[in-house]
Amino acid sequence: MDIHDYIQKADGIVSNHFTEYLKTAQNVGVLLSGGIDSSLITTYVAHFYNNAYILSMGTDKTKDKPFAMQVAKHLGKKLEWVFLSEEEIVHTLPVVRKLLERVGVECSTMQLSLATGYFLIFKHAHELGVSAIVTGQGPDILFAGYHKYKGMNNDELTSQIRKDLVLLETDKKRDSAMASYFGIQLFNPYLEEDFVEFSLTVPAEYKLKDGIEKVFMREWGRGRGLPEEIINRPKKAFQYSTGLQKKIVELHA
Repeated sequence: MDIHDYIQKADGIVSNHFTEYLKTAQNVGVLLSGGIDSSLITTYVAHFYNNAYILSMGTDKTKDKPFAMQVAKHLGKKLEWVFLSEEEIVHTLPVVRKLLERVGVECSTMQLSLATGYFLIFKHAHELGVSAIVTGQGPDILFAGYHKYKGMNNDELTSQIRKDLVLLETDKKRDSAMASYFGIQLFNPYLEEDFVEFSLTVPAEYKLKDGIEKVFMREWGRGRGLPEEIINRPKKAFQYSTGLQKKIVELHA
C-alpha cells in the first residue's frame, strides 16, 4: 500500500470515532495550536460540529497565534484566543501541582508548563459552557515528531516508537486530570486504541523521511485542504510555542 491508502484508513478510523463522539456530546471545543496535528483534527471537528469552539492559547511570547488564526480563517470559524497572563499562571500553579501529584505525574518544568496551559484553557472552555474537548495529542510519538527520532533507521524508529507509547499514558493522565477538574470530557482521536494500533502498521518511511518529521500527518493534512504554511510548519513543542515554559522558568528564577 502507498501512503494514500494508509491515509484513507486513518480517515475512516477517525471519522468513525467522531460519529461516536456526536452521540455523547454536542457542545464541543477543540484545542488548536496551529501545528499539523491539531490543525488536522480541527478539520474533522469543523466538519462534524457546526458550532464547535476553536480554542487556542499563549503568553505574550507565543508563536502559535498567527498559525491558529490562519487555520480558523481557512475553516471559516471564529478563534477563541486565551491569553495566559503572568497573574493567572502564578495563581494556577499551586492547583496544577496538586492535581499532577494526585495522579502521579512528576512536577517537572515541562509537565507543569503543559498542565498549566491545559488547565487555563479548560477553565475558559468551562466558562463558555463547553462539555467536551477534542485534542490532537499523539502523533508526535506515533508518527515520529520529536527531534530524537531523526537519524534513526527504519527499524530503530519503529522500535523506539513502541517503547515510547508509555509516554502517551502520562499525557492522558495529565490532561484528564486538568479536564476533570472542570467536569470536561476529553476526546483524543489519535489516542483511541484502534488508531494507535493502526499507526504501528504504517511504514517508518511514511513517518520520517529526509529529515522531515510526521510525513504521514503532513500528507494527510494536504489531502484535507490545509494551507501549505500549516502543512510545512516545523515541529515546535507546545510548552515552547505558547511561551509557557519560558514564562514559568522566569517566575521561578
